[in-house]
Amino acid sequence: MKKIIFFLVLILLFLYKTQNVFAYQDAFTVDKIIIEGKIKQNNYKDRYIDRAFRKGFEKLLSNILKLEDQKKILSTELAIIKSFVQSYRIVHEQEIDGNYRAEISLSFKEDSINQFFQKKGISYSASQTFETLIYPIFIKNSELQVFSGNKFLEEWNMNKEFDGVNFILPVESLDDLVFIKKNKDDLEQIDLRSLVDKYEIKNSAILILRYDENSLNVFIKTNFKGSKKLKKIDIFVKNLENKKVREETILKLQSIVHDMWKEQNLIDASTPSYLTLNAQFNEPYNLGEVINKIKKISIIKSYNIQELNKNNAKIKIKYLGKIKSLENFLIQSGLRLKIQDNKWNLITKG
Repeated sequence: MKKIIFFLVLILLFLYKTQNVFAYQDAFTVDKIIIEGKIKQNNYKDRYIDRAFRKGFEKLLSNILKLEDQKKILSTELAIIKSFVQSYRIVHEQEIDGNYRAEISLSFKEDSINQFFQKKGISYSASQTFETLIYPIFIKNSELQVFSGNKFLEEWNMNKEFDGVNFILPVESLDDLVFIKKNKDDLEQIDLRSLVDKYEIKNSAILILRYDENSLNVFIKTNFKGSKKLKKIDIFVKNLENKKVREETILKLQSIVHDMWKEQNLIDASTPSYLTLNAQFNEPYNLGEVINKIKKISIIKSYNIQELNKNNAKIKIKYLGKIKSLENFLIQSGLRLKIQDNKWNLITKG
């Protein structure tokens, strides 16, 4: 029976074609676009749909481009934006007392967006989703605020600005407090892994915030999937006692951390790379599971089954971005990855 299943899988795979090119649309889909306003003329819906296209485009840029690159193309003409639209769906709409409100989901053409970015010399992030532990340590005029009284900790998640971004805050810990107090003056220089390693989160960002005389000195230590980065910036802040000022400052810090994540995951669609994966499986149907997982990885653009036998397949893939990102995506997909002697072995759990 197993042999019959194997040969059925083999026949189906080769009838479908061993060369498969695909685009994972989730990377270029934007949900929860809200448009609303007065009903003033007969064709008001067309006007609001146009507004949704621009708003969705801006939302896409915010999700996948660094802030400096977003500024370069925010003024893109509406006609060009509309040419990028693959499809849209009105999830919900209502008309009440002369007012119109709608929620829209919007998908953009991957190839068109790629070509547009290439012409502008812009690289984009391979992943819209981002989860990280955020550990803000606030020192105001030499007064340390870690948990109690730390407005950056208390107010960090008050506003949800970014789609697909989940900032997780630390739990109050006496050990952490003692450690930070002991090393208050040297936090930028010492190893702070003990603050974040206890959490089962692969990404972390520790922010050391020193405020004095309207200047917020920010030192950021990130560890995103094993890749460590440092960043130092100074922000002019006139009055941190003002809640609105703190809100704007926190949003700026969130943007900086998000940008550091996107920078680590940037891809250039004009320079693809190729790699052969050695898929090992116990049952023939597990190969289909491997292929399905490969097809859902946004940076993998095509695959080619070069060799196939009962328990092994060599799959050549075309992918974009850094090889470390590819490794992380494969592991996140649920595949067991073993790299040995420059060979990438995928071992199914079946």
